[in-house]
Amino acid sequence: MIYKNMAGGRLSLVAILIAFFAFTITPAAVGHEVWIEADVSAAVGQEMDVWLYWGHAGNKESGDRLAAQMSKLTAFAHSADEREVLELDMAEDGFIAKFTPKTPGYLGLGAELQVGIVDRPVHSIPAYTRIVMYGKTITRVAGDAQAAPAPIGLDLELVPVAPAAQPRVGDLMTVRVLHKGQPVGGRQVQVKAATSGGRQALDDPRVQNWEWSTEAMADPRTGEATFPLIVAGQHLFIARYTDETAGTYDGPRNDKSDFSYLRPGDTFERTMHVSTLTIQVAE
Repeated sequence: MIYKNMAGGRLSLVAILIAFFAFTITPAAVGHEVWIEADVSAAVGQEMDVWLYWGHAGNKESGDRLAAQMSKLTAFAHSADEREVLELDMAEDGFIAKFTPKTPGYLGLGAELQVGIVDRPVHSIPAYTRIVMYGKTITRVAGDAQAAPAPIGLDLELVPVAPAAQPRVGDLMTVRVLHKGQPVGGRQVQVKAATSGGRQALDDPRVQNWEWSTEAMADPRTGEATFPLIVAGQHLFIARYTDETAGTYDGPRNDKSDFSYLRPGDTFERTMHVSTLTIQVAE
């Protein structure tokens, strides 16, 4: 069920997933995602690195296209119903933040990227669609006594259902898709699981990519989709959902480009959400 093969290692999946949308939305940017990487475990009082990436099809964006995302990107750490905004610094092919856990338990690391409203059809996305992207990962801080990680409040969020402390090859992974806290599913909610795994890429010109992926429809009753974990390494779960509710933007952004805009008072006909969850799978 999962995958299609890409390159080994943790940072190579980053290439699979990738954050979303350049400062100017172009057709080439429509397939991007945003995702987060961090250690699977941490300790109270010990500083940790949090990495955010943005890109598409195995390629992490960098340079000016990456830098243009910073003003549209918000990242935070969520634990025990408290949320702390993270300060992001530019790196060569992503963003990095530092965070020091204060309490034991599951630590949710989240990000939101406000892409904007497209003013014309882009691939399968209708005009006047607002696009928002989210990324998430979970770190277990020593001493945790919770049964499962709680949602962290993203408008579209992937929540692991009763996971093991460390998922392993051979386990089943169930994720639940929540839109504003409520399960969503059916044909309009496809969940993709993708991984580069821990294998080395073959040096063979016939191999066009080195990642494994599969899609499943989230159950319309529970919002859940279940995948087998068949290889060790970093896995990325991606969900897309379009909310057909029209609205008016009332936030602080004031952007306009050749393909999109987002200014106070701008109206939109629907919102397309793209959300990712990054996990590590052990042997």
